[in-house]
Amino acid sequence: MRYLSSVLLATVILWFWVGVAEAASTPRQTTWEDLAPPMKKLIEDPLAHLDPFIRLEISEISFAIRQHKNGLISPVSEDYETAMEAKYRLERDGIEVENILSRIEAIQAEILRWGEQMVYSLDGQFIKIPGYALPIEFDGVAVKEFLLVPYVGACIHVPPPPKNQMIFVELREPFAVDSLFEPVWVVGRILVKDTRKTLPVSDGEIPIRAGYLIENGNVEPYRE
Repeated sequence: MRYLSSVLLATVILWFWVGVAEAASTPRQTTWEDLAPPMKKLIEDPLAHLDPFIRLEISEISFAIRQHKNGLISPVSEDYETAMEAKYRLERDGIEVENILSRIEAIQAEILRWGEQMVYSLDGQFIKIPGYALPIEFDGVAVKEFLLVPYVGACIHVPPPPKNQMIFVELREPFAVDSLFEPVWVVGRILVKDTRKTLPVSDGEIPIRAGYLIENGNVEPYRE
């Protein structure tokens, strides 16, 4: 009886550790929403009540002002002068452009603060996440490092996502990226780590800041 009890106990312990090992080797499927904390308050669109053409004009005015503040266009450039003429015309028609622009600026600041916040409970977890690979370092025709981003064209055709929506991936083995427009699965242990890189593009390089890192990652074909 004592022998049978010992065998039974050993079998239970073995089953337990097999279960632990299987759980440890099974990645947690993760979404991009999991990488960012929920916003504390709902952001209201200050342009929602306006005519679509007026919304477009105010968006262009806001963009031109931001470009000017960042030193990318001069106050005598055609784009800036066109934006100021549109601003004057809308104000003349009774649109409170200054008030709307102030609200847009406040929203942009709130989004930037949100984009800096990381989910520290993810640190060290073994995950599986889909995304699009933007190569940084090559080994021949294969990729050794890349940025994983949540949507097509991020950082290339549109501004970079916030840092809590970008993952820097270091691969265990080089991987051939067939297309920037085909999604992949990345499997690995994720770390909360601020990583700065430059992304090569057709007309130069773009500085990139990712808030997460996956080391010794693996790439799998994307299947839902």
